[in-house]
Amino acid sequence: MKILLIFPPISLDERYNRSVGNIGGYLPPLGLLMMASVLLKEKHDVQVMDCPVNQYSITDVMEKVKEYQPDMVGIAAVTSLYDKTMVISQRIKEAHPNILVLVGGPHTKFEPDKILEETKANVVLVGDADITIKHIANDKEKYMTPQVVYGEVVKDLDALPIPARHLVDMSLYTSLPNNWRRSPHVFQIMSTRGCFFRCTFCASAKTNYRVRSVPNVIAELKQLKKEYGIQEIAFWDDIFTMDKQWVADFCKALGDEKLDLAWSCETRVHLLSPEILKAMKEAGCWNIFLGIESGNQDLLNNIRKGTTIEQIRDAVGMIKNAGIEVRGSFMFGLPGETPEKGRKTIDFAIELDCDYTQFSLCTPFKGTELYNTIDQWGTFADTSNKSQTIWEPVFIPYGYKSPQELRGMLKKAYRNFYFRPTYIFNRIKKIRTMADVKRNFLGLRMVLGFTGH
Repeated sequence: MKILLIFPPISLDERYNRSVGNIGGYLPPLGLLMMASVLLKEKHDVQVMDCPVNQYSITDVMEKVKEYQPDMVGIAAVTSLYDKTMVISQRIKEAHPNILVLVGGPHTKFEPDKILEETKANVVLVGDADITIKHIANDKEKYMTPQVVYGEVVKDLDALPIPARHLVDMSLYTSLPNNWRRSPHVFQIMSTRGCFFRCTFCASAKTNYRVRSVPNVIAELKQLKKEYGIQEIAFWDDIFTMDKQWVADFCKALGDEKLDLAWSCETRVHLLSPEILKAMKEAGCWNIFLGIESGNQDLLNNIRKGTTIEQIRDAVGMIKNAGIEVRGSFMFGLPGETPEKGRKTIDFAIELDCDYTQFSLCTPFKGTELYNTIDQWGTFADTSNKSQTIWEPVFIPYGYKSPQELRGMLKKAYRNFYFRPTYIFNRIKKIRTMADVKRNFLGLRMVLGFTGH
């Protein structure tokens, strides 16, 4: 069977709802590449069409479908891109009724029956697709009748093949300027899935946590080193340091294999220790991303973050002491927030003085606990799918007067944090190569986009 997997079109300006220039940040559609590897193992002919990095339009998608003549098309459904997913699905079914069209992705968790009707797809696949998609591909006629299918949870991640990265041009993908050290061509890896913490704003909250074995992850890294000569990787796990023994074993194995990789990861502030950070640093970890969210304890409690202000201070201090850079993430417009508390978050971000800080806006995605309790905390200013990017005010807490006031807080945060003389001086001090100059220039371009310059 010929199968085409599609990630819908979006530009950088659309993603950030503002002009940020050509800063990079197009990353490979890892989920589609994982599904592609499963389908290839079943002997299907598979192609992947990643529209953003190639700047393909919906018209280009339709031309590709006409040229390739697939038996099955799978389309990613991300909330901010859902309107485009819907149009692509509708047009394919109208022009090619014999193609089995499947829509899957995080957006399908909410009202899948409605999505089935709107997209005119044959299948709306909810949840893990890795196992279920091969059953659909192997029995097309059974799934031509419109239906919602719930994916089988993958319990053994080691049983999955390595993502089929050869189906896309990996040289086109570059990370954002604050996400790479040796090379902008960072390769993304997932060693775990799921997160059993309870953050009310997160679509991954309270999901099954699973982890690959250390040898399985090392095998993928060795393959990538051999085939692509990779210099740097980024772990996309929500909580990389959940199992400290696993991390210790991984760091030892990485050293034993002498792969010489720079790497970064994400985790929670209370899942770190000086010992594990030392091991990570020695194994090549240079940057850790922390979801800090706020400088107000009551707001952290409102979103069930499960962390404290002191834990945040301790974690940032530990990471810095280990010689690892810190990226801190904060959100404005949290449940219970007021402009005064927003300014306190900015002050806290400046106090922590992370190497890089991301400020975004709280967005209650459909299906999250926050979305289901929205009336308790505020109102929606915009319910359109395309605005669900975390960069535009779609949710206005009762403490704010307007979307403009919330948007102004975001600008103020970027301006106050990044335009400090001490921050600028420290960045200049760290410049060693022309690559550092380029990275800082691109970073400045992005900050200017968020401050309205």
